[in-house]
Amino acid sequence: MEHDGKGGLGLLVQQVRSGELDREGILRAAQEAGVTEVRAAVLADEALAACENPLFLPSSRNRSPEPGGTGMAETTSRGPRIHGALMMPFANVRHLSYAEQLEATRLAGFGQLSMHPHQARAELERRTAEEMLEMAADAGVEITRLDPLSNWNPLWLPTNMDAQYVRDFDIPASQFFEICEALRIRYASLNATYAAGVYTHDEVVEHFAAVARRGAQSGVILDMENIPMWAVRTVRDAWSIVADSGDANAGIVFDTLHYVRGGSTPEMLREVPGERIHVVQLNDGPLSLPPGVTLETNCFARDWPGEGEFPLVELLRILAEKDALRQVNPEVFSPTNDGRSPAEIARLSRESLQRTLADAGIA
Repeated sequence: MEHDGKGGLGLLVQQVRSGELDREGILRAAQEAGVTEVRAAVLADEALAACENPLFLPSSRNRSPEPGGTGMAETTSRGPRIHGALMMPFANVRHLSYAEQLEATRLAGFGQLSMHPHQARAELERRTAEEMLEMAADAGVEITRLDPLSNWNPLWLPTNMDAQYVRDFDIPASQFFEICEALRIRYASLNATYAAGVYTHDEVVEHFAAVARRGAQSGVILDMENIPMWAVRTVRDAWSIVADSGDANAGIVFDTLHYVRGGSTPEMLREVPGERIHVVQLNDGPLSLPPGVTLETNCFARDWPGEGEFPLVELLRILAEKDALRQVNPEVFSPTNDGRSPAEIARLSRESLQRTLADAGIA
């Protein structure tokens, strides 16, 4: 059996379900196969989470062929699968209290929650990390991702955002990783908020590699997000930084709004190894920006998946082919969410995601 972090998850899930393996057993098997300690821990978390995910379809790799069969089941999957639990993104619940965020996640049927670093920091000033983790466990939720870290490079200040935005996204990297450690968060999203032309590619790679090393000290895997209103516009731009950094664990954030607005293509998406796409953020909107609407405005006024013109089905099918459906979530920054209750946010998040996955043949 291969525990390589790429194709062995389905078999691990079967062994966990049958009682053959627990988390420590997964870690031992993966490390014996030469997988890095960080990647082994991620693989263990994915396998355990997948056991609770009704949308997860176990891989048929290494399964014995049916009597009279051809053996094709040994190398093919029964169908598209989602690794681990679905995620509630902080964007949808940022107007809610921590307890309400957990409630919205639970009501949606999701098992993962991402948090904004400022919200996490504020909550840690009100209660201990142990209390926060206990509340999450009681709701059946894991805080998986801290999103975003912006000032990971010295010239990070955006030139196209106001002072309030800068205040909302300014947090020292040291404090960011302390929060990750306290809340046992394993993933972090990086935003490249500097303007185009500020750095050469090699300089960006150097800064990314440095912060990835710092993240590893805290057990955190870093993922670069392409955001077209700044310097890293396309999926190819993001992946080239990660790939050239040489970090074996880092990956990218895939967001459908940024894919469309940045001019990314299916070919660019196919260039990224599936196991290095660590989070999939679905949202929708018109294919072309309406007159007078800027990238900055549109970024924070998104539509729910299935309500616009984005090629979500095509993109999901490409991701499914690459076995890249991890931390799948409906990330919808929108002022219309601000007055919505946890139950309403849960309903919109769940229904839009289920509908879109079903359209792509994944649910």
